[in-house]
Amino acid sequence: MQPPHVNQRRRSLAAVNLLVVQPDELCPPGHLADWLPPFQVCRAYGGDPVPENADGLSGLIVLGGLPGVHDADRVPWLTPIKTLLADAVRQEVPTLGICLGHQLLADALGGTVISRPHGQNSRVLGPVWTAEAALDPVVGPGLDLGSARLPAVAWNADTVAVPPAGAIELARSDDGDLLSFRIGRSAWGVQWHPEASYGIVKGWYEAQCRAGTARPELERGLAEIRAAETEMYAAWRPLALAFAALATGSHEPAC
Repeated sequence: MQPPHVNQRRRSLAAVNLLVVQPDELCPPGHLADWLPPFQVCRAYGGDPVPENADGLSGLIVLGGLPGVHDADRVPWLTPIKTLLADAVRQEVPTLGICLGHQLLADALGGTVISRPHGQNSRVLGPVWTAEAALDPVVGPGLDLGSARLPAVAWNADTVAVPPAGAIELARSDDGDLLSFRIGRSAWGVQWHPEASYGIVKGWYEAQCRAGTARPELERGLAEIRAAETEMYAAWRPLALAFAALATGSHEPAC
């Protein structure tokens, strides 16, 4: 694959129609508001209708959430989100799934999502990048494969066990979880949370405390995330800017 090149037919910001779908009240766009051009938020958890298709979108991001991919019976908006993701991939709309969004993307395209064999992740991890990641138009710009691993927020109980057919693996965790993949020319999934501030993650921890599902390692993970917050903000800004470049037409999709 060749590095992306500049598209001379760059869209004006007024023509950019970037949609961020929020499946869970506790998982807002966070740092994305600092990094991306203006975007619309579909608060699916609050009753906002999820678009039936990706017509007219210049970019789509699906955020994370405490529900799981297989919870559609009690979280009915997950099903239309998967339909939207599949159509965005079909139309080659630049698409990014984050955590639950990553899992929904995989499931919508025929992949398999399971509970993590190691239990819930709640820590700062460093993705282990594949060779393909270095030239990838979204994850590649922020990488120096010879340097220390970039720190990332991990807070998930499920994982993509089998990626969709044809997906390109971009990163795994030190214990084997698939952390990132690209499917087609314009869609990416990342299991970590580039958008999450310490305050957002603290809200997840407190929700699990109220639900009685918090364990001691969650508190340790929260402390790690607080200590690394500034470093993580700098680490994942390039990913967001690279995705924004695709949505605004500054860069071409992957080859």
